[in-house]
Amino acid sequence: MIYSCTNEECLWFGEGDTLPDACPRCGQALKERREEELTGDEWCRLGLYWTEEEPADDEKALACFRRSASLGSGWGTCNLGLCMEQGIGIQPDLRQAVWLYKQAVEMGSVAALCNLGVCLEQGIGTPQDPAGAASLYLAAAEHGSARGQRMLAHCLEDGIGVDQDHAKAVEWLRTAALQGEAPAQTALAKHYEFGVGTEQDKELTVRWYEKAVQGGDPEGMCCLGWLKQTGKWVDSDPAGAVELYRQAAQMGSTRGMVQLGDCLMDGIGVAAAPDLAVEWYKKAAKEGDREAMFSLGLSYELGQGVEQDYTSAALWYERSAQLGSSAGMNNFAELLAKGRGVPKDLGKAMEWYRKAAELGNVYAVYNMGWYLEKAGNLDKARACYAQAKEQNMDSAYWSLGRMYEEGLGVEQDLKQAYTLYRQGAKQGNVNCICRLVRCLAQGVGTRQDLSRAQKLGSELLAEELSPQVLDNYGCREELVMLLDIMNEIKE
Repeated sequence: MIYSCTNEECLWFGEGDTLPDACPRCGQALKERREEELTGDEWCRLGLYWTEEEPADDEKALACFRRSASLGSGWGTCNLGLCMEQGIGIQPDLRQAVWLYKQAVEMGSVAALCNLGVCLEQGIGTPQDPAGAASLYLAAAEHGSARGQRMLAHCLEDGIGVDQDHAKAVEWLRTAALQGEAPAQTALAKHYEFGVGTEQDKELTVRWYEKAVQGGDPEGMCCLGWLKQTGKWVDSDPAGAVELYRQAAQMGSTRGMVQLGDCLMDGIGVAAAPDLAVEWYKKAAKEGDREAMFSLGLSYELGQGVEQDYTSAALWYERSAQLGSSAGMNNFAELLAKGRGVPKDLGKAMEWYRKAAELGNVYAVYNMGWYLEKAGNLDKARACYAQAKEQNMDSAYWSLGRMYEEGLGVEQDLKQAYTLYRQGAKQGNVNCICRLVRCLAQGVGTRQDLSRAQKLGSELLAEELSPQVLDNYGCREELVMLLDIMNEIKE
């Protein structure tokens, strides 16, 4: 039995053996409907009912959309195309999906303009045509589609099929956001947060993220959660951040899963539970999230939440790297360079370091410099260290300082070495502190100051250094040297 709501503002449709007492959506009375009297749009509504049921019945939904399309409904034709694209109730047929979207556009479906635009933009079932995609988004936007306005803004942001214009992107996002489209509200908030295409505005950033959260956008939840976690422009509220991440994760957001996992791993806003963190990383990794894969690799490398397993660490780092994660590239290269979990292969490691460095990963730049130095290529090594120093990486101060102190590829300059060690020490770099103590104790590049040397050395030796710190290049050797110097001072 097919039935629909008598409330013309509700128009809910359903199907079952008996007529329910009232509409589950608005509470109004229901009436029985005969198949032969249903319009194309009404068949589409019935199809949506079957997609929203628990559990959904994809085959019945597909049959309803077919019936709807056969009666000339652009809405139903568009949804039939979506079934073909995503394999809902049928094997995917991307070319057929594109054809149906085109038919739906001819029938006046604004939603089909957006769906067809995505196909043209990404080359789904048809050759890529960025300009054609942008044109379709513009048509949808001008018809008042908030989704079309957001997609057009995306093209304007990245210069996809149109000239890049961040200011125009903000205008379209604002239009979509004012219609209540939650993803557009999140995107608009990001522009205000980072001052792209508009002036940076703290209040509008928070306001639009909050509206996006109210609208149920998981990305907005992650963004607002990050503000709460870091105390950026809002009161610090790590527990509130965790709750937002949890909501986003439960909605299927892989970013939410990773951020929730990070909080559970480090005990931020919630009791530390590394094993639960790993479970969230696994869920996100299963969905193809490269950051989750990196976090899994790190968990296996450090033995956090799982048994330490370099082989598994290498596997997850490599998967992350293949998906474009510069952090994954760097850490996979490090395992290759050290032969942990994979056969030692310095040549392959350098390839991955180079790829990560090209993506701006400062750790990869530094690590590449380290192995270039070991190979005797001092000029290129120094260039890498200098680049890492410009990005304020603390270890780079130590390596550059060594080169100046020991005259490695440069003219010896003890004062410059001392200055570099002091700058790195201010950032807490253990190697730099060790060298700084020696400079002060022995008057290298500065006047001798045994009292200050003893104070700095004692403070460092009193710290409980993590295995990660001790594993840094040269750290153990520097600490041995520090102990010798401290013994000399005591004598």
